[in-house]
Amino acid sequence: MNISIHQTYGRIGIDTTPAEININNKNADLDIKQVPAKMEIDHKLPQVHIDQYQCFYESGLKSIFDLNHDEAGKSAEIGLEAIGKIVDDGDALASIENHQDVITELAQEAGIQDTNFNVDLMPKSRPKIWFDGYLNINWIEGGVEINAIPHKPEIKAIPGSINIYMIQYPSIKIDYVGKNFNRSI
Repeated sequence: MNISIHQTYGRIGIDTTPAEININNKNADLDIKQVPAKMEIDHKLPQVHIDQYQCFYESGLKSIFDLNHDEAGKSAEIGLEAIGKIVDDGDALASIENHQDVITELAQEAGIQDTNFNVDLMPKSRPKIWFDGYLNINWIEGGVEINAIPHKPEIKAIPGSINIYMIQYPSIKIDYVGKNFNRSI
């Protein structure tokens, strides 16, 4: 058989455009307010108080009122002792029948005085000492207020594409190259 077959293969073309995505993301805006902490100080400077009243009193350095009071007490005591002595002497003289030498005894007693000497430390009391003053610290807390304002991202997308087309269509060509051809059916 004399047949000639020519075949052409099909060819396709592909054009692609890649997709693009652009994202522009802005940072959030921050609004920050800071309230500083405060410190309040209330104070009274320290003072030292020394009360030496008792020490001075025992040393004989008395106020006029204390001196008058003490001297009045001593005077009353001395007066009562003197009255008691006079009464005792009078009673002794009144009972002369019992004692023969009463006047000489009374004269001897009047001439002899007992004197006592003492050594003493003064003052005997300690001074009263106390302190006065204070320190108060009051803290007022501060703080931070933060407000964040977010921004939406800006997204730009370019879609990709694929274009498929035929560069060459397939074909088959069959030719009869022989000389005998039967045309009868």
